[in-house]
Amino acid sequence: MHSIPELQDRWNNLYKTHLPSLAKAHDPVQPRWPVQLDHCFARIILDNAVGVDQPWTAVVKSPAYKNMTQTQLEDAIELGEKLATGQADLVELDERSLALRGKNSKFREKTSTEKRKSDARKIEYHDECDRDEPPRKKSKPNGTVSSYFLPSPKTESDSPTKSVRSPLTSPKKQEYSSGSLTNPITNATYPSLPPQQLIRESSLTPFRKQVLNLLCQVPRGRFTTYAAMSAHIEAMSHKTCARAVGNAMRNNPFAPVVPCHRVLAADGRIGGFGGDWGEDGKHAAVKKSMLREEGVRFDGMGKVVGKAFTGFEGDGKV
Repeated sequence: MHSIPELQDRWNNLYKTHLPSLAKAHDPVQPRWPVQLDHCFARIILDNAVGVDQPWTAVVKSPAYKNMTQTQLEDAIELGEKLATGQADLVELDERSLALRGKNSKFREKTSTEKRKSDARKIEYHDECDRDEPPRKKSKPNGTVSSYFLPSPKTESDSPTKSVRSPLTSPKKQEYSSGSLTNPITNATYPSLPPQQLIRESSLTPFRKQVLNLLCQVPRGRFTTYAAMSAHIEAMSHKTCARAVGNAMRNNPFAPVVPCHRVLAADGRIGGFGGDWGEDGKHAAVKKSMLREEGVRFDGMGKVVGKAFTGFEGDGKV
């Protein structure tokens, strides 16, 4: 077993010398080298190996090499060596680190000015780190849309009568029904249990559990935004942003019992659903129908009527 000073030396050599030298030489071990500076490698590795669901600075004091535990040093070295041998994808880890910090993707999809606006909306992902206040300047698109919205199952049972009467079944009516529920996008099933129990007993990361647990507090008939949720988490727990919250909701395994459909864009529009964005999205009508069934209303311009729910309690940690 290596001593802490030995691990510190290995870590410093790895991120300060070895990885930057590979990057500058464009070593084929990585298809792309989005960074070359030592502090960038430190950010990427520490965010993923030490911070996990948040920037590493929220977990360890700077300088990291002096304040990391033996386990944290070993985890950082292990991930760094995987990058150096091609066993880990540098671009993927860099993008995840940027998302945790609320930064723009380096490889976002561009939209030509000749494309129709409806096409552009489908690939936009609006950064909502400026909370819920109306922006002073028009927001710019900053990446491809994330498919973390999932529509509700269409029925509780196979009863044809129920299917004809109500094509959409509200989450409230399904929470404690017998048997299991089916995720309509992935077709995966999950037990019909209270949502907090589903979240607590899942294998999701702590941050995803925290976000989904807070989401369960949004009442039927209300809506919230990613910015509102990130503001609460920042006030109660740690630094984050709307993008990180959105990433945590991606592929919500317990939709619609855990009601991700109740989260809208910061400007009050429908946002995304089932992988598409905006009013022209394939599943936008389904999301709007679910919200209307619960009592949420939209005006003639497609914006929600009313104030976003911000009355979250606790930090949401499970």
